[in-house]
Amino acid sequence: MRYWLQTVLIAAGLLIVAEGFESQEADAQYRRHRARPAAAVVIFPRGLYVGGGVTGTAILNQRGGPELLEDGAGLTLYGGMRLGRVLALELGWIGSLHNPETVDVGFGPETDFLVLTGATADAKIYFNTQSQAGEPFIQGGLGVYFLSSERFGTDSIGTGFQLGGGYDFRVGRNFNLGLRGLYRGIAMGPPESNLEDTFVSALTVEGNLTIRFR
Repeated sequence: MRYWLQTVLIAAGLLIVAEGFESQEADAQYRRHRARPAAAVVIFPRGLYVGGGVTGTAILNQRGGPELLEDGAGLTLYGGMRLGRVLALELGWIGSLHNPETVDVGFGPETDFLVLTGATADAKIYFNTQSQAGEPFIQGGLGVYFLSSERFGTDSIGTGFQLGGGYDFRVGRNFNLGLRGLYRGIAMGPPESNLEDTFVSALTVEGNLTIRFR
């Protein structure tokens, strides 16, 4: 009888110890689960893209204006929304430097430029949208343009249109390298007048990088 009692007591003790280990393991798993940080999720609108590039501007023709523009170069910035596989709407900015001239500012000579800037709104139509290599597109839209200099302020302001196309090369899931050519027709006049006495025909050729948020 004594041996059966000892056996029962030993078995009960082992069971209590095992239950204690299981309880500790459960508590540890619960603490690990509670301590796990929640991942922050940032959601961008589907189809959003932004980008920028460098551009060369060739002046094809100019009628009127205080000074004839020479060819120049500058930068572009843009952002848009892809509304589907085919259509996108895009806002853009261009700043192009022309006619460098050395001027004396009292502290020594500096280079002054005529600066052609524009704020534009375009629609883009894409083709071959199933291709993994890239997509050709055409685009067209309207813009507000300014011609100014660092030394003498705004010379002319007016409206214009742009029309052309390009090709976006896919270099990753979220990146495109692109080439784009646009004809820009710009009618401008002095800021203090409602008369448009200048019309500029220009061709801009651009290389750019686009970041796409899927």
